[in-house]
This record gives sequence, C-alpha cells and structure tokens, in this order.
Amino acid sequence: MSPEIEQFLSGMKKTIEEVVMPNLTDRFAQEQAGIVAATLGFLSTIQDKVFHYELFENQEYKRILQDVLSTLDTDPALNDSLRAVVEKVNSHFQHDKPDEQTALRPYPFIRGSNENMKEFLCEFIQLQPEMSGQTRETFEKQLKPFFKSLETRERSWVKGLGFDPEAEQQQDIGDILYKNNLLRSN
Repeated sequence: MSPEIEQFLSGMKKTIEEVVMPNLTDRFAQEQAGIVAATLGFLSTIQDKVFHYELFENQEYKRILQDVLSTLDTDPALNDSLRAVVEKVNSHFQHDKPDEQTALRPYPFIRGSNENMKEFLCEFIQLQPEMSGQTRETFEKQLKPFFKSLETRERSWVKGLGFDPEAEQQQDIGDILYKNNLLRSN
C-alpha cells in the first residue's frame, strides 16, 4: 500500500484535533494547535495542485517576458540597463525555452526558473522610467492583465485559509488551473 499525501495530512490534522487539542490546558497552546490543524487541512486541499500551479505560472512568466522582449525590440532608444536585462532573459530562455516541454522538468527546476523570471520582470518594472514613452505605455498595458491574473490565482490559492474577507467570491484554484480536466495553457 502506498498512502496518499492527503491521507498523511488529514491523519495528522485529525490527531491534533481529537487527541492533542482536548488535552491542552493552555489557551494559547490550544489556539496554536488549531492553527496547525487548519494549516494541515489547507495543505491537504492544495498539495496535489502545487506542481501544476508552478507549471502554469512558468507559462505565464514566459508569455509576459516574451511580450516585453518583443516590445523592447522595437525601441531604438533602448539603453544599456534595459539591454542587460534583455540579455539575462534571453540567456535564461536558453535553458528554459518557451517552446520546450517544461512539464517534463523536475519541480525544483520549474520553481527556480519561475523565481528567476519574477526577478527579471521586477528589473524591467524598476527600469520603467528609462523606457521611451511609447515603450513604457505598451509595457504598462502588458502588465495590467498579467498582474490581474496573478492576483486572481494567488487569492484563489489561499482562499482556504480564510484570511480573505472575499474568499467565497474567489474561484477555486482548480477552476483556474484546469479546463476540461487538463492544465490550461497559453
């Protein structure tokens, strides 16, 4: 038998709720145990989607960075700072190619690639004042839907924690990640 991760998490949650918490006398300790139990419950609901979340995000970052590179490619007044970031993105795309089968890569590779691409996008955002007017305007138009999608995805991801007062209005993360039982792709 090979128990599922969800079984381990729900077993730990049940033990905390049914054995540990009733035997705690300190109110603060009970509260902390409750937080641990709630976190285990949250983890059991999302654990099977972590890989696909990162894979989806990988696609999104590749798409926005390709769009930004295309925009910057048309700017004849591109300065050295922006060129340096363009070169970093192009170099990154040599080992995590946008048209490659990223889903076959190990999770740590995809996660690391996503972190690098986030940094590149942040660098472009910091260099916005150095972009020409039209390039900056196009760049800002590209960012708005990207960040709206990111916000929706992240709020859906953590909705089960109960911290978002509008959590009930958020889509389930599975509805964002999947369509017809397949991972959405660009």
